[in-house]
Amino acid sequence: MNDSESIRLGFIGAGGICEQRHLPNLAKMSGVELVAVCNRSPESSRRIQEKWGFARTADDWRQVIEASDIDAVFIGTWPYLHCELSRAALAANKHVFCQARMCMDWAEARQMVAAASNHPGQVTMVCPSPFRVRWERTIRELLASERFGRLLSVTVSSMISANCDPHQISWRERRELSGLNILQVGIYAETLNAWCGDYVSLTATTATPLQKFDGNGQPVEIQIPQTVAITGTLDGGVLCSEFHTGLATGYERAEILLCGSSVTCRVDLLAQHVELFSASSTVGEVIDSVGDEWQVETEFLAAICYGCAQRFWRCQVLVVSQVDQ
Repeated sequence: MNDSESIRLGFIGAGGICEQRHLPNLAKMSGVELVAVCNRSPESSRRIQEKWGFARTADDWRQVIEASDIDAVFIGTWPYLHCELSRAALAANKHVFCQARMCMDWAEARQMVAAASNHPGQVTMVCPSPFRVRWERTIRELLASERFGRLLSVTVSSMISANCDPHQISWRERRELSGLNILQVGIYAETLNAWCGDYVSLTATTATPLQKFDGNGQPVEIQIPQTVAITGTLDGGVLCSEFHTGLATGYERAEILLCGSSVTCRVDLLAQHVELFSASSTVGEVIDSVGDEWQVETEFLAAICYGCAQRFWRCQVLVVSQVDQ
């Protein structure tokens, strides 16, 4: 920490979720100083600087990591840089907050965890799943209650329209930028692991049925599946099935169904509420007044202030066997 006891932050890749969530929350906090920002272009960096009040911009990410007046680095780039930037920041004795997705693959995840272990004085955090943060305490208490009974099965439905346009290819569909990450599989995997335990075994079937085209109308091979179906067994022998697709035109669905021996719990992740169904009623009992607020930025800064070197790495990489259709 510096003498003024403020926490001096540098951002590398301040777009998307950083502008939607991290920067607005940091702007409300006292004792936070936004020192430097480095985006992919000088124009983008200047826009972020002016909008959020950074002291300066940087032309190269190394300028942020090597700066003596920065205590912690927020990494908001695409996943292909997460491992390199995280390891470099730790080597420079900076605290690290890394945006999900954590990295490109399992090999990079292991490198990042090893780097964090080699720097016990630095706080390292990967942004957790918002699904998990909101409902983890509530769901874990419910699963442990007599009212719910014994967990019998779990079903995940994740349907979005992100991949529907054949003439638009996002970075999430480019393996060289996104790695082995598939749709929102990692976010749900982290959430399920926290609520219900790890997968003991699983199988997966994937498909990429929609042909994509570049700006010249030429076909482009998409190496990241557009649809994936997963079945497996969680700790305790609980059967789990998941269906993920980015091809749900005009339709979105995000829910986790937990079937217990006494009641069924439906977590609607879009409407942000929990419903309980019992044999005595076909109408769900809505529980929308529970759940925890997003405190991730506060927790990261508190860990720095109180010298807590606990590791918060969230490995959001789920490597599945790709079966030819």
